[in-house]
Amino acid sequence: MKNILLSVMFAAVEGAANVPEDIWGKLGYGLQIAVIGILIVFAVLAIIMGVLYAFEYFFYTLPNKAKKAPEAPKAAPVRSEAPAATLPSVSAENDDEIAAVIAAAVAAYYEQAAPTSKYRIKSFRRI
Repeated sequence: MKNILLSVMFAAVEGAANVPEDIWGKLGYGLQIAVIGILIVFAVLAIIMGVLYAFEYFFYTLPNKAKKAPEAPKAAPVRSEAPAATLPSVSAENDDEIAAVIAAAVAAYYEQAAPTSKYRIKSFRRI
């Protein structure tokens, strides 16, 4: 073990002796060291990412698949085919009627299906 550490230390010292003397050589050597360092950092980050994805798969995805029971297919809701009616003209006089119709439509929708959102309409105003 001691011999390995000494050989690594001497290799580092000998590697420093191989640095070129001119400015362009030093620049190229510095860029090589920088690129190698960046590649090592991204390789380690990729390994960490792979480990995290493996943890997610083994500790989250697989147990949740085992818990889920196959669900019976739901029947599609029956919709009646009503003939298209002509829309009345919108004026300021029947705003209350339009608001009542919209509120009734929303209430009828939520009676048939559970709300998929945690938000609800508290009030509205005309823009």
